[in-house]
Amino acid sequence: MYFHHCFMKRFFLLSFLLLFSCFISIKAQNKVFVCGSVYSLKNNKPIEGVHISLQGRNIATTSNQQGQFCFSVWKKTNYTLSFSHLAYNKKFTGIDLEKTENDTLFIPIYLEEKEYTLPEVTVSDTYTPDTIFSSTKISIYDYDFYENKFIFLAYEKRLNKESEILLVDENESIISRHFIPGEAQELYRDYLGNINVLCKNNVYKIDFSGNDFYLKELPVNDFIDLIKPCIDTLNEHILFSDFNKIFPHFKYYAFDTHHSFLKEIKSIKDKDQDWQYHFEYYKLNNAEKAYALNMAQRIKGMSKYDVAAIMTGFANDFMYNPIYAPLFIINDTIHIFDHYEHHIFKYINDTVLVQKTPINYHQPQQWKEWKKQVLKDDETSDIYALYQKNGYYYLKQINLYTGRITHTKKLHFKYVEKIKIKGGYVYYTYRPQETLQKKFLYREKI
Repeated sequence: MYFHHCFMKRFFLLSFLLLFSCFISIKAQNKVFVCGSVYSLKNNKPIEGVHISLQGRNIATTSNQQGQFCFSVWKKTNYTLSFSHLAYNKKFTGIDLEKTENDTLFIPIYLEEKEYTLPEVTVSDTYTPDTIFSSTKISIYDYDFYENKFIFLAYEKRLNKESEILLVDENESIISRHFIPGEAQELYRDYLGNINVLCKNNVYKIDFSGNDFYLKELPVNDFIDLIKPCIDTLNEHILFSDFNKIFPHFKYYAFDTHHSFLKEIKSIKDKDQDWQYHFEYYKLNNAEKAYALNMAQRIKGMSKYDVAAIMTGFANDFMYNPIYAPLFIINDTIHIFDHYEHHIFKYINDTVLVQKTPINYHQPQQWKEWKKQVLKDDETSDIYALYQKNGYYYLKQINLYTGRITHTKKLHFKYVEKIKIKGGYVYYTYRPQETLQKKFLYREKI
């Protein structure tokens, strides 16, 4: 069973393309331009430099001198737009594109100026992180962001028996809650911006409706094969990979949804582990080699080395490290952090390499402290590498032009969990050891 599962997970590519070709041919015909103007509520003057983003998606733009903006999206039941500016209060606006008959939707937006007052200052010798949510009854296992609210995967005593989803506002008030009909494991935001609840045997999509939500069950196999491999969208392309943690190599692809054409972006390979991986075949006896060769011929794209590595349990060796080279889209440019070629590779037009920036934050003198994790702030587009030393976590900001570390932030508590970054703040869950306190959600300014 495990052997069959590895085959199917490693080589989903053909079925992925066939299904997406049909799916996208319909979607490509249903694109809508969302355009509008942003004005001051006080004097009706246009506001330049307003950051407009589609919540949960890598789609953003900025208003021009006349306060105008425009971008295109696929039709969907509803979207939420975020409007932010340093001098104005942030605003969220929902739009329903399925009811739009034309190919363009025009919306006027009015922002309220911020009122600045001098806060009361308390002098203290120690810094205390902000407590975003605390409770004497429930613990926060995982969380995500929705507009200016939070989605929590929470539990009272046991995650696998009593878990529930909470929608919570900035004042720690629970707006809506639903129990999970399954053994919950984590929250997962997919490439379309949907928040999903991954359970042991089920997957549920969280569908929002105002201040309420409901859980919609999704086919597990389709979700694993067709949704999880996808990373993001850029222009008319879906970006995805054939990554499998049991192999020391994988590739990134861009699928052109308009022309149903597939392009390879980059191949990632850990050369030190890859030669060991190929050597697994030569450890087999003659009968096993024949079987590996036969299976490779029967399954398209599978080599005898792939089969041999599965047969010998290569990835179960304690010395094996899963490959890690994340992809992010920043200002319409693909950034691939290749920790094996020691560069950030930057692409435009999805597959055109325009720059390589050397990096060394992950190399031998720091590898024990580096947690093999790179985090992106979706609001500021800042990138951070995560480290741990003596129980404390450190966030080190990476300059995308030089590849060097420019800023380091040490988190206040030891052994925090579920670290995420948004809007210049780092969020995490934490429960002090040897206490009866539940697991709270905290926030610190980076």
